[in-house]
Amino acid sequence: MAYSQATTIQDAKTIRIGSVKLEIGPYGGGYTDVGALVDASFVHSWDDVTVKSDNAGIIEEGITNEIVTVSGVWQEINVANLGLAFAGIGTADTVAAAPESITDEAVVVNDYDLSEFTYKNGDGSEVDSIVVADAATAVITYVRDCDYVVVTKANGNTAIARAFATPIVTASGDITVATPALTYALGAGAYLDNLAIGDHIIVSGCAESGNNGVKTVTAFTDTLITVAEACTGEVETGTVTITRGGIATGATVYADYNYTPLASRTITFGGLTSKTARILRLTNTNVAGLTWIMLVHKAYINAGLNLQFPADDDRNPLPCPVTFVGKIDVLRASGDQLFNITDTQDTD
Repeated sequence: MAYSQATTIQDAKTIRIGSVKLEIGPYGGGYTDVGALVDASFVHSWDDVTVKSDNAGIIEEGITNEIVTVSGVWQEINVANLGLAFAGIGTADTVAAAPESITDEAVVVNDYDLSEFTYKNGDGSEVDSIVVADAATAVITYVRDCDYVVVTKANGNTAIARAFATPIVTASGDITVATPALTYALGAGAYLDNLAIGDHIIVSGCAESGNNGVKTVTAFTDTLITVAEACTGEVETGTVTITRGGIATGATVYADYNYTPLASRTITFGGLTSKTARILRLTNTNVAGLTWIMLVHKAYINAGLNLQFPADDDRNPLPCPVTFVGKIDVLRASGDQLFNITDTQDTD
């Protein structure tokens, strides 16, 4: 017997394919990707409430105890992530090892992109005693927040980037360079940005090549910059540009720093009784990079650790089931107190 299709696909973009990424964070925002996950589940449920009369049937239908249950099996059993999930009843901590010193790590700084150091502190904080120079045998020791900025990324890595090159003067033909005073005097107008003693500037456009390049500010006014490096006298020749910040894009700099790795991680349980609210985000991403995101505003861990170790010849990893229950967040607007879904896959 032949069969015919009852319908055709109405919108292929609404066929969701693939898994989800689970992220957990403190109540209010900020997320940590908890890694490999199997059997992820998102279940919305409630208890029905029916108001009946004796003689006129059902007067009202409603719901109560509305929740959402998010569950799955972690395959990356990360103590830090367990501490995040079990916050309030479990306490994650770290035990530091001896500090290590890194000397002359070469770091390429492209434009204003962040470049990570190779090593990081085990607790995810910024590494210590950062010194950045132009060469392994330093000629110029760069100045933080003038030449470069430091950022601690969400993954705990310390990274640096060129500081924004602030214009001091652009293509000016009114600059006189004096020696031995080592000054750049502006004959008309004023320099555009306030400097600080010790800042580096990059000078270009001078007729005397030795007056160009990276210079160190020792004094300044609105019309006069004094530097530490040797200069050659010249009078209002060329068109001079001066910017604050001494690192050129694409440069390789050399960093010294200290970092403290971990000797171990710990998580402890027992005696704490108040669960801490979490925020959950589940993201499905299609091949075009578009997302279906389910965001649970206020959730609590709902089951303790259950670690069933496999046999030695079982190639599957140790599973770590985890379950959260999302509950009504009364601080949010009615109608958006439990979860929301944002879809960028189907926007037609």
